[in-house]
Amino acid sequence: MSNLVDWLMSGEYLPVCMRDFHEQKNLFKSMHCLQQDNEGAENNPTWVQGHIYIIDFFLWFMASRGYTLQKTRKKGIKFKRWPNHREISTKEDNIYDT
Repeated sequence: MSNLVDWLMSGEYLPVCMRDFHEQKNLFKSMHCLQQDNEGAENNPTWVQGHIYIIDFFLWFMASRGYTLQKTRKKGIKFKRWPNHREISTKEDNIYDT
């Protein structure tokens, strides 16, 4: 079991772009900002609550059972780019790759 604990503690189960705390913080702040215009947004958890739940509970739980989050290899779809809280404006079209 110690191999599992070591692996979980290392953060290697997370995508490379989510292993750094500051990158995680940027992602969750960005997601929170982008969702503010949705109906019922006032009932959503804060970005801090979402960050803690997803990273510290959900992804840890899934990884301890052998599942990891990874980028799809699906071709031919225009995916949105990784959001950056420091660059977000109120226009969502700014988050698409060009």
